Amino acid sequence: MKPILFVTDANFLSHLLRSIEIAKAVRKKGYKVIFAAEGIYVDFIAKNGFEYLPVFTNDPVHTMKATRSGMFFYYNSARIKKSVESETECIKKVDPEVIVGDFRWTLRISAEYCKVPYVGIINAIWTPFYAEFRSISEKMLLRKIFGIRFMEKISPFGTRLMMRRRGKPFYRLRKKLGITPIKNLNYEMYGDRNIMPDLPEFCPTKDLPNNFTYIGPLFVSDETLGTPVQKDFPSTPYIYATLGSTATPKMILTLFKALAEQPLPVVMTTGKQPLPASAPDNFILYDYLSGQQAYSNARAVICHGGQGTLYQALSYGIPVIGIATHNDQQWNLDRITVLQLGKQFGEDSCTPKEISEALKEVMDNEVYRSNCLRMRNQIRQYAPAEIAAEEIISFARENTIYKTQEPALR
Repeated sequence: MKPILFVTDANFLSHLLRSIEIAKAVRKKGYKVIFAAEGIYVDFIAKNGFEYLPVFTNDPVHTMKATRSGMFFYYNSARIKKSVESETECIKKVDPEVIVGDFRWTLRISAEYCKVPYVGIINAIWTPFYAEFRSISEKMLLRKIFGIRFMEKISPFGTRLMMRRRGKPFYRLRKKLGITPIKNLNYEMYGDRNIMPDLPEFCPTKDLPNNFTYIGPLFVSDETLGTPVQKDFPSTPYIYATLGSTATPKMILTLFKALAEQPLPVVMTTGKQPLPASAPDNFILYDYLSGQQAYSNARAVICHGGQGTLYQALSYGIPVIGIATHNDQQWNLDRITVLQLGKQFGEDSCTPKEISEALKEVMDNEVYRSNCLRMRNQIRQYAPAEIAAEEIISFARENTIYKTQEPALR
């Protein structure tokens, strides 16, 4: 039996940890799993008993700059070539039955070139099949120049044009390697089979192809994170603030000002990020916390709007205050607002007073709590890692490469 190869970006906890969760479920079913990854948090792979190979990975500063600009300029020709060469070297060394990738936009090329079936882990919001409007990030330079109304009008056309432009170096390399050329970057993001760690009620889609499957919200287990129970943890209700791995100094300082006068203590996890200033006296800081400890007695959760954090808060029925630092966080938080699960802000435009007032509203208004409890019950109907493992193993047994084609653009 050949191994299954997981390839991801270990500079971002959300992508790495959900890959590990799925890999553990695959391993329980008797398959050997090997990772190819590189980045700040790569040690989590070995801590969970997996071997891994190094693979070229974009610098996280470059990745976050591209993400916050909203212009999708993650790769130029040189970066694509270097990434594909590194990935194909790993694939040939491992000789996997199937490849599973998360946040590796060059991996579809590498998998096709090596003729190995590819399963993509992708958020529904990143697919062309997402049914809701994607709002214009306040970080986008063009919004600052032309204004939000103009950008909303041209957004569908502009997005298609931009994805084609960003896809050109991928297209050129495909032609050079003799594999099916794809002109739109959207279709480099997913594989022959695709698993979406989402809730359809939260992230609805339309015209979804049959090689895409919702597996339900997937977030890190306490076992994977390996965080010991903190004995000095508050026993009374508190506000939980989490920085994830992408919070900015500006966001952190805003939180310090907004929450310094709160009567409830503020429990904050930093993910080992350096803080730009000393925390107020009512803050209790930890690098990481187990989910059970972090959320069990929280009255509200304040975060940057990352998918995993939102779903984990909702799995405990807790309302959310989100401060987006880039576009996909903003899109996630749009849904939080529409479904009345909490309040959203943009990092550049919010004030400490607004956050403090919103926090009081979501804690005092029973509508938010009721909606969050309903969402909690929907989330608990899924066993996402196990569903994902079944999808991957089923695909591996088929050992089929689907014919690569570019769906018609709408």
